[in-house]
Amino acid sequence: MRPTNIRNLGAAALLLGLGLAPALTAGQEVDRTLDAAPDAIVEIENTAGSVEVRGWSNNQVQVTGRIGDDVEEFIAEGSPSRIVIEVETRDRGRWHSRDIESRLEIMVPEGARVEIETVSASIDVDDFAGRLEADSVSGSIEVEGSLKTADLESVSGSIRLRGSNTRTVAESVSGSIRLDGVSDRVEASTVSGTVEVGAGEIERGDLESVSGTVRLECSLARGARLDISSHSGNVTVTLPASVSASFEAETFSGRIDNDFGPQAERNSKWVPSKSLEFTTGDGDAQVTLETFSGNLRIERR
Repeated sequence: MRPTNIRNLGAAALLLGLGLAPALTAGQEVDRTLDAAPDAIVEIENTAGSVEVRGWSNNQVQVTGRIGDDVEEFIAEGSPSRIVIEVETRDRGRWHSRDIESRLEIMVPEGARVEIETVSASIDVDDFAGRLEADSVSGSIEVEGSLKTADLESVSGSIRLRGSNTRTVAESVSGSIRLDGVSDRVEASTVSGTVEVGAGEIERGDLESVSGTVRLECSLARGARLDISSHSGNVTVTLPASVSASFEAETFSGRIDNDFGPQAERNSKWVPSKSLEFTTGDGDAQVTLETFSGNLRIERR
């Protein structure tokens, strides 16, 4: 064997020992395993295709799948505390091309912090109990598990989360948002997409839409604060019959319907605005609802 080949093999062995495996070229199967701390930060970037993340009990990050034919480079490197997984394309302006679609399946320590960024690639996270940040332009985001925190953002892709979270943030421009099983602190906002939340007990809730509808079903913790606003979208809130809260609801030209008894009154005979204030129980929580032209409905469960 020639000395140059020996040197190349030695360099490759050193890179593997440092968690810096040689980069793959386009159109290859991916199969990498790197040692990771239980609370490692795992950063993932993929332009098009899909990213699937699963949690497991191993202190390792395992990456399998296939990278696209027109991908310039695939990188999986780092230290046990921070690992970077990245698909680099030859021309970042060609993110819509099918030739750059890469499909990655990634196993991570279940208590890790995972940060995912894609353009049109879909994101699917399951059996994960750590902290998650997922950001996509047009790809859908699907999450399931009892996460510590979830911060999800998409421009036109849909966002769907099923699980129990202590803090959930979901933002979209035109994509729909659906959150089930969340609790404690919940924030969701959209411009024209719908927001649907089926929650457990909420301590702090902030929901906002411009023209999309907002639907929330939950219970309120003692001292909770719930704020929901929309410009032209309709808002529906469903609460237990035994809820203890002070309510303030206001709309400029919409309608207010209340299953708990008191009904809205016009603020003035000169303008169509209506408002409603009432209290149930001891008024422990505070609920504020506001729209401009959308209708407000408070339902009793």
